[in-house]
Amino acid sequence: MPVKAKIYVYAVIAAACWALLYASLNVRHVPLWEWIFFVSLSFLSQIYEIEMTYKRWISSAIIFLVSAIFLFGGEFATLIAALSTSLAETFLAGTKRGRPSFVKVAFNVSQVVLVIFAGSLLFRVMRGTPPPWTRAVEYVIAINTFFVCKLVNTALVAGIISLTEKVDFFYQFLYDLRHLPLQFFSLGAMTILFAWAYSISIWYVFLVLIPIALIHYSFFGYSKLRRGAEKTFEKLMQSLQARDPYTAEHSERVADLSGKIARKLGLPENEVERIVAAARIHDIGKVGIPDSILLKPGPLTPQEWEIMKKHPVIGAEIIKGMEIYDNCVDIVKYEHERWDGSGYPEGLKGEEIPLGARIVAAADVYDALTSDRPYRKALPKEEAIAELKRMRGVKLDPRVVDALLEVLEEEEKEGEQGKKG
Repeated sequence: MPVKAKIYVYAVIAAACWALLYASLNVRHVPLWEWIFFVSLSFLSQIYEIEMTYKRWISSAIIFLVSAIFLFGGEFATLIAALSTSLAETFLAGTKRGRPSFVKVAFNVSQVVLVIFAGSLLFRVMRGTPPPWTRAVEYVIAINTFFVCKLVNTALVAGIISLTEKVDFFYQFLYDLRHLPLQFFSLGAMTILFAWAYSISIWYVFLVLIPIALIHYSFFGYSKLRRGAEKTFEKLMQSLQARDPYTAEHSERVADLSGKIARKLGLPENEVERIVAAARIHDIGKVGIPDSILLKPGPLTPQEWEIMKKHPVIGAEIIKGMEIYDNCVDIVKYEHERWDGSGYPEGLKGEEIPLGARIVAAADVYDALTSDRPYRKALPKEEAIAELKRMRGVKLDPRVVDALLEVLEEEEKEGEQGKKG
């Protein structure tokens, strides 16, 4: 873990420890059964959290933790957050996630603690009052408290990801707000409803738990459909890998190199992710190419080459309409177009070719040149670079080639430093 990331992690843990100390010294008396009730609801919500999109998890625990702020005060809610999250992390470590390090568990617990503590501070500063509420301003304060909790949570997660994976903080921070707004608003509405119902009667809460369960189930249904689409696609990729192992390994290398080129060109992180995703599946259309052509050990005949040139269109048709890859269609379809218009399938040239396709094309060419194929040996790196320079402004976008050459030069320097170290 980078030094800055370590400092960040320990700072979050230290701040959470202070928040817990403050909460422990100032919490007001709450009956034991209510402690058990809120810890149980939050614990169950966290162990059944749902992966809505890649590495983006969501749970309904925030409903019960923020409601605890409204009903019993921030100190109680902060301690509930610590207890329930500690139990959930312990349970998940023994079942789903394996055994993470103590520091990772401490950070995850501390993150939730700080989220709830921050929300409770805002609720107090805005002079929030316990439900049931009768004035519009009281609802506004409650809604603001919920969304501040969500924003703090998103910021803490974005912080650690940006430090460990070198992803732009603001891209990571805004990702969930752009992609999961409906889910967040649903959780916010349920938080207000749960707190209001609990303040009137514990029995009303059980009625509210029904729509909360339905929302959770709808999240699960969405996630299940998405995973189903991903598994179907994985089966296609496995089928292709079984026929041609080179293609799968080649695609991963092209994806990695495409991401580096895109970042070198200064593209926003959401565009980088789109290009990397497309590069990873850019050859999926080869599932529609006969083995006699795909695996032929020698050069293709003109007739065979015409068939091979159909694979970008086949690939684009396969992923068209699939939510997880729908924004990759243009890259998959046009990554075999060339700067001078000599490519396929439509003979686009220059800026007519989508930038993502031009980036993948350059990475694809370089990896193909430096890989062994049945009909030729891999070129040495120096010869491959010389070939890239010859193709610059002819077959490949000159700006993209320049970025690729910079990436390769930096990799070489890093390799030399690694050897010296």
